[in-house]
Amino acid sequence: MDSRCRILDAAARIYAEFGFRGATTRRIAREAGVNEVTLFRAFGSKEALIEEAMRHHAATQSRSRHVLPEVPEDPARELTAFAALQLEELREHRSLIRKTMGELEERPDLAPTVTAGWAECDAVLHRYLGRLRDAGWVGDLSADDLLAAGAMFMGALFSDAMGRDMLPALFPQPAERAPGVYTRLFLRAVACRDAAAVEAAVDAADDAPAAARTADHPHIVTAS
Repeated sequence: MDSRCRILDAAARIYAEFGFRGATTRRIAREAGVNEVTLFRAFGSKEALIEEAMRHHAATQSRSRHVLPEVPEDPARELTAFAALQLEELREHRSLIRKTMGELEERPDLAPTVTAGWAECDAVLHRYLGRLRDAGWVGDLSADDLLAAGAMFMGALFSDAMGRDMLPALFPQPAERAPGVYTRLFLRAVACRDAAAVEAAVDAADDAPAAARTADHPHIVTAS
């Protein structure tokens, strides 16, 4: 890893732990194994460094943005795998997301950058829903209905990832069951055809490890 990437990764970690004010250039430099002069030469200011760190983070950390196939074959399994990867990624980076949300009023400029990957995943989901509708997998729903159903699905994933450690009783237990449970309810909401097959597929996905769920479907590609 080159020094620039090392500095950006360090800045993101320090920001996630301490917030903007606590993410001093001294702390970032120490974490990255460089001196403060190097930081200022490379980025000019702490503000510019943090903003670039957030862009770098968004560009390199979204593993789940391209996991829904162009041609739907098994909506229950495909959406369960999508949900599992979304939850894994959000939980991994929830400290950074929470810190950004907590400082949103003071530093609103960081929010679009931090949420860029999530917004792209949301767009991937809605395009997939359109393909399901066009292929006859779901009811003839209006664009507004599809938008609302997708928002509820993504909102459930986000709420689970951000809130499970604080309010575990509000979410499906154990955590490994959550992707299948959310998918089952979502597919009911969009009137997915062959409800019995959906139930069986989601139950099977509940019982499979996340790695096996992904390996079973070569069209599901995760970024490193």
